Amino acid sequence: MSATEQDLVSRLQASDPAAYEELIEDYADMVFRVAYRVLRNEQDAEDAMQETFLTVYRRIGQFRGEAKFSSWLYRIAANTALDLLRMRNRKQDAQEPLAVEDDEAESLLVDEVAPLPEDALTTRETLAHIHSILAGMSPKLSEAFVLYEIQGLSMQETADALGISLSAAKVRVHRARLLLQKELTQCLSEVEA
Repeated sequence: MSATEQDLVSRLQASDPAAYEELIEDYADMVFRVAYRVLRNEQDAEDAMQETFLTVYRRIGQFRGEAKFSSWLYRIAANTALDLLRMRNRKQDAQEPLAVEDDEAESLLVDEVAPLPEDALTTRETLAHIHSILAGMSPKLSEAFVLYEIQGLSMQETADALGISLSAAKVRVHRARLLLQKELTQCLSEVEA
């Protein structure tokens, strides 16, 4: 940890009001970027940023300096954003059980030419099935898959957001892909039979 970070942490732990202003001034952009990569919504990212700084305020006494302060803050920001994403998805699931989570994911599967009505229905059914497969996976696998494949985070950003190693992130995404492939293959073979 750099001397500047160490000084800031000491001042934060001593409840110095100027240190909190400095914390926000120095790290707001980084925290917002982390939250926005996960949430893909400015308002939600701002909410996550506020919650992150409140968490730092409450937990600064628990920071031991074993890692860089910025890494600790990054993990809090990523976890806060993931919690908000889970909460948003639970609310959406309660309101629309078969709704597509992400318009971008839908646009990847929809033809650029206006589809025929039966094609649109098939696409919606497929997306609903993919959504149900993801919902049935373990949270560890589905979170890694959503962050990497749908939210577009790099594998390293996915690992950082989940607080796991790069190799663990790769394994989780790979396992989620295999489960998704297996379930979709089974579904398609049932439809063709």
